[in-house]
Amino acid sequence: MAAWLDLVSDSTGWTLVDTGRLDELVKGMSHPNTQFPSVVYFAGNGSRIKALRALFPHNNITRRGPAGLARLHLSTRTANSQHPVLLVESSLSSVSGVGESDLCRWSSDNFRRYRILQDRSQRVPEIQQQVISQMLLPWTNLFCVFVDTHSEIRDACQLLNRRRRTVTIGSEPTTDSMRIVIVVTAAEGSELEDVPEVFHGLQSPGILNNNVTVLDLRDRCGLSPTAAFEPLRRLILNETQEIRAEQSHEGLLFSATHLNTLWTQTLRLEIGPSDATVLDCLEVARENQRLNNITTECLVEFISQASNRPSSKDEIHVFIASALLMNAYPPGMHGFHPDHVFNTLYRGHCLEAWRKMGDNDEKQHCNAVFAQFTRFFHSMSPIRSSASIRRDALNTYYLQCNGLTSTTTCFYCLCRSPEHMLACRHAICDTCVVIFGTPNKSAEYHFDIMKCPLCHKTSQLTIRQLPPTKRPLVLSLDGGGVRGIIQLGLLRALEKRLGDKMRIPDIFDLSGGTSVGALNEIDIILNGSSAEDSFRKFPAFARDVFQLAPAPSQKFSIFRCAKWIKCVAGFLADGQYDGIKLESTLKEAIDPERRMFDVSTTRTAGSRVAIITSRISDGKACVLANYRGVGQRPIDSAYQFLKPEEESQNPFLWEAFFQTKTLPGFGPLQDGGVRANNPLAIALKESATIWPSHGTPDLLVSVGTGLSTPGYKAQDTPLGSILQDGAVPRLIRAAMCSPSMDGEQGFFEALNYVPDRMRAHIYRLNHAIPWPLPRLDDVDRLIDLAELSYSVPDDLVRAILATGFLFFELDELPVRKQGSLYCQGSILCSSPDAGDLIKRVLLEFPGPRFQTGSGYHLGLIGNDDECRHCGYYRKKVTFTVKSLEEVISIEIANSSFRHKIGGFPKSMQKILEDQQAYACFGRADHLEVCWPPRRICYCARGTKRRVQFLEPCPERKRRRL
Repeated sequence: MAAWLDLVSDSTGWTLVDTGRLDELVKGMSHPNTQFPSVVYFAGNGSRIKALRALFPHNNITRRGPAGLARLHLSTRTANSQHPVLLVESSLSSVSGVGESDLCRWSSDNFRRYRILQDRSQRVPEIQQQVISQMLLPWTNLFCVFVDTHSEIRDACQLLNRRRRTVTIGSEPTTDSMRIVIVVTAAEGSELEDVPEVFHGLQSPGILNNNVTVLDLRDRCGLSPTAAFEPLRRLILNETQEIRAEQSHEGLLFSATHLNTLWTQTLRLEIGPSDATVLDCLEVARENQRLNNITTECLVEFISQASNRPSSKDEIHVFIASALLMNAYPPGMHGFHPDHVFNTLYRGHCLEAWRKMGDNDEKQHCNAVFAQFTRFFHSMSPIRSSASIRRDALNTYYLQCNGLTSTTTCFYCLCRSPEHMLACRHAICDTCVVIFGTPNKSAEYHFDIMKCPLCHKTSQLTIRQLPPTKRPLVLSLDGGGVRGIIQLGLLRALEKRLGDKMRIPDIFDLSGGTSVGALNEIDIILNGSSAEDSFRKFPAFARDVFQLAPAPSQKFSIFRCAKWIKCVAGFLADGQYDGIKLESTLKEAIDPERRMFDVSTTRTAGSRVAIITSRISDGKACVLANYRGVGQRPIDSAYQFLKPEEESQNPFLWEAFFQTKTLPGFGPLQDGGVRANNPLAIALKESATIWPSHGTPDLLVSVGTGLSTPGYKAQDTPLGSILQDGAVPRLIRAAMCSPSMDGEQGFFEALNYVPDRMRAHIYRLNHAIPWPLPRLDDVDRLIDLAELSYSVPDDLVRAILATGFLFFELDELPVRKQGSLYCQGSILCSSPDAGDLIKRVLLEFPGPRFQTGSGYHLGLIGNDDECRHCGYYRKKVTFTVKSLEEVISIEIANSSFRHKIGGFPKSMQKILEDQQAYACFGRADHLEVCWPPRRICYCARGTKRRVQFLEPCPERKRRRL
């Protein structure tokens, strides 16, 4: 049998080696997701080998090879059945063969090693029994111990009396279902006289609760091996069937895939001489869903609104129970008993929710939800998933949901904050977008919501999501008053370089803007205007907002004096500009009914927008956003994220700018330019909160609002004037030049806190002007600023083309070949206009190719990899790496330039985790477990692909030779 586990020692101590044998056997099964193996463990003296050869003659039990600590094989006869048998074999105390796995040099790359915390005085047999009791016995169904002598019985008792690792389902420990069979065989010089003495030696506190069977085969020693071990064969068959029935009843019958995952997690736990640690199977199963757990606040939000509607209590219980079921049992999840799941994950939240609602019958409500949860669980089947049960519940409840709205809870799942608003004013999270939406037929990771799953009203919304193996692109826009036209000029130049079909909302995943930068991002990203249109509209808007004081050329008059007095009075009272005029101007520029967290008007939703404001009380920066994010923001953060607790606190867009404004639930706010005129640092932090598992951004572009030409010297002013050189003017100048107010200084200060490896991915766009910077309200300079020639660097254009839409995914698990890992994958495109993107790449990178960071050629870039009918782009590439942990990069390169594509540098192990290749217990978004992933073009989704012949068909068929 092949070595599975082994013990090796060095100067630092002992190490447990896993050769990956179980993983190899599981992958070799015909249907590992629906096969439920039994683990039969043969331990003890040499008679175990004779029994294995007799009971499993089709397995090469005695094949030569390293022995190690324990060996593992799959019964050939049961390999393709629903209940295959995994055979484990080892001695109890002999050290013969331990350490021999080091002889397998050819496969050592697949080995996993785990340190063992042992007492220096421990002998090797003690460490051996420690590993068996903590690693193997918790997953063993039938433990067959072969003994001939009293010393062997003593070793067996010592092993069975050890404290084994506790396996739990949440807070509930599992029933110890391991059966023990003591097989007594005849051996030369055996000291055993009768069976009762053997059985009496096993009556120890550690095994009283186990079903122990003593099988005396000494009188069958003269028979053939097959006949001699026939009673053992019948006993194994009966015991395994009974164990499977018990495990199935208790929800503990794991599939081969799930068992392999649980075993791998067991190895990661600490192995030491102290009490064995606990393995929570439910926690392991939900490891990939830690950011999708139910919260009490979500339940309170729903119950408070539903209680005010004409809904019965039963309807509320059904609505909640179906949501919890969808959260607990995605496709691929093990069928844990509903009692364990509900009590561990949901009962405490349900009790607390109704307690916060002031309902004294919280236990009654909780039990009613649990009853519905159990009923739904038993109605699940391979053709009726938890998501379909949830859809049926929404269809039943939709008449009562027309008035339910929330900006803090996704009512489709009741466990996450919403990220997108539908036309019916029901907000939905990114996970539910995948569950209830359909893949868009024009781009990767785009999903269509044709109608609201809750109220069934037409939606027709396309939502763009960040591919899992890619990192976000972030845009930061400074404040600067009338100089905002410089910012728009730079963005217009960027859009022109990228082509007519590539707009700012399609490029950047997150944008953060302060003051006029926030106005620009709202017009471009939320309103869907092109940078050209925003540039054209800006002068008229700026004149309406800022030209409130008399021009210097006007002669003295009573009217002019009155306007100056009004301006000064307004400045002392609240602000320099007329609030009424500002409000009316903002309402003309921005839809007055449009709220911060609202329905997208662009062709695709998904670009996050953050507006930077500040509190009047202490000047602390605050963020208003059209998203919520799944990560946690620290309490002591340098800024406050303003999250509306109800729809009435969702502010109108025009309420967030310039003038001091008291928003419902947030207190008085003011222009964010007085605190963070450059929002770069805040945008970086928010990116980590929205996509906590994606790491640092692929690209960050900070756009300023102008700076003076280097070397420009302003005219000297006479000294001694209190209006120019007094304390107050000096303080004002110092404040205006501080990083809080000066966007350029704020950018360089933010760079001090950015890791060096990330600085190469940060670009600063600004434009130097050959005269003093205009004041924030100097509208007379608008014409001059608009006539400047704006441009963007070539490096930035290439960086956006490379990282903005192109990303890599593995098509299958890497395969070991000749000492290296052979990786096969695809370079994909997330743009709806992949053809136009490739054309721009060919223009900006003449003669481009894909290559690895080390220069390995992956193929030329061209239109040959694009479907002629639907535009689907896929470039198949292959390369090798030394190990899964090796960090590599895939780049676009030619003879002069090179730039990485989205998501790199990265290891293949991280890509596998991003693609959830190991999510054998299901995914929170309910995508079916499908590995390797299917790669099909968009025209194959629901439509028959049209075949276009590039050459004329022959007039008659050719004869086959």
